[in-house]
Amino acid sequence: MTPTRRLFLLFLLTAPLAALGGVTGIGRSVAALLFLLVAVAAVIDWWLARDVRLVAAERMVEDKLSLGEWNPVALTLASSLGRTLRAELRDVPPPDFESDDPAVTSTGQRLTVPPQGTAAYAYRVRPRHRGNYAFGPLHLRIEGPLGLARRQRALTASAQNVRVYPSLRGLRRYELLVRRGMAQEAGLKAIRVPGASTEFERLREYVPDDEFRRINWKATARHGKPIVNQFEAERSQNVVLMLDAGRLMGARADLPVTDEGQQLVEGEIASGLAKIDYVVNAALLLAYVAGLRGDRVSLLAYADEVRSFIPPTRGRRAFLRVVDALYALQPEPVEPDHALAFQFLSSRNLRRSLVVLFTDLADRESSTSLVANLIRAGRHHLVVCTTLGDPTVSRPAVSAPIDTQGLYEKMVAQRLLDERTAVLATLAQRGVHTLDTDADKLSPSLINAYLELKQRGRI
Repeated sequence: MTPTRRLFLLFLLTAPLAALGGVTGIGRSVAALLFLLVAVAAVIDWWLARDVRLVAAERMVEDKLSLGEWNPVALTLASSLGRTLRAELRDVPPPDFESDDPAVTSTGQRLTVPPQGTAAYAYRVRPRHRGNYAFGPLHLRIEGPLGLARRQRALTASAQNVRVYPSLRGLRRYELLVRRGMAQEAGLKAIRVPGASTEFERLREYVPDDEFRRINWKATARHGKPIVNQFEAERSQNVVLMLDAGRLMGARADLPVTDEGQQLVEGEIASGLAKIDYVVNAALLLAYVAGLRGDRVSLLAYADEVRSFIPPTRGRRAFLRVVDALYALQPEPVEPDHALAFQFLSSRNLRRSLVVLFTDLADRESSTSLVANLIRAGRHHLVVCTTLGDPTVSRPAVSAPIDTQGLYEKMVAQRLLDERTAVLATLAQRGVHTLDTDADKLSPSLINAYLELKQRGRI
């Protein structure tokens, strides 16, 4: 039993009566009698509140939530009682979730339910990490008819498991803009390289920039004017997404945010997330775009061993399989075994593919194995090494030191950046494409690179 404020006030009223009665036994007796009456009334009120079992509480929340976005949660109380019900409902979201209404998750939300009616309340939660989580049971507390005591119970059946997926807002925005013919507004370039594609698309009139070897002479003779063959990029190619889930991918990649707490560029997820979160988002967007282009998508995630592998698959099924494989992928505090990952990929005997590796670079010495394996894989595949800049290194490198420690940090940061640049230059000289960018520019830069390579027939 939980007392209400009304019960405390009634108990406090007995104190003045006892004081007015002085030290005589009559005053104390009256006060004690009133105290006893109030206590009995509270017990009766608590007993009348036993019909808490006739009140149903329900939580409505999607079983798939988006990382870094506000996801709605709806709470509903339904009463079959013939009286107005005053209740408090407290929810228990996962500890890692941020709530826009802390009261509903701490003290509880006050609700008034009409006789044989319902009452609802909504709030929002924002997950900070991907993976599997669980909402705890709802805690319901109702007042008795006299308003003196509350009876409470935990609704264990309301416990619910949810999955936190990477933010898919970027995918929806990209698809909408493409449907409207505004891909450039999504951060993508309109790229068409005459003569670089391989599949016939249609016939059209000649324009000055067209190659002479593309002229269709039979069609030109029929129409009496120059006609050329227009080609599009070849479809049904392999796009292999390789994700390094080693220790370096757990580093934070802070970005500037707006007043609403959203990123300035992509607007997909809140700042302060790990590099692997941005990588997963970019990989999903690439898988989605590649599926729209008719390519087969494959996935290989690894750390010190292979975590998951999806063979080349086409269509929407490929994208859904990639989502299921990546939503719970977390960085491991171990050094990634690049040789093992590329050896595993080689054992799959895939035809020439576009291999996009998402990883990070430390110093030149620790990147030796990575460089060797990338160069070796580039002999059979078209390899793109995608890396994210580290703000904890880039910021000290460009800042003005104010003391000896700051000067030391600046020198170390500059050395690391120089070694990083040297590693990327070595890869570029050996035929490996590199994409080194900030986290907020990763998705559009990656899609632009993919579209350009595809349009130029490099795959």
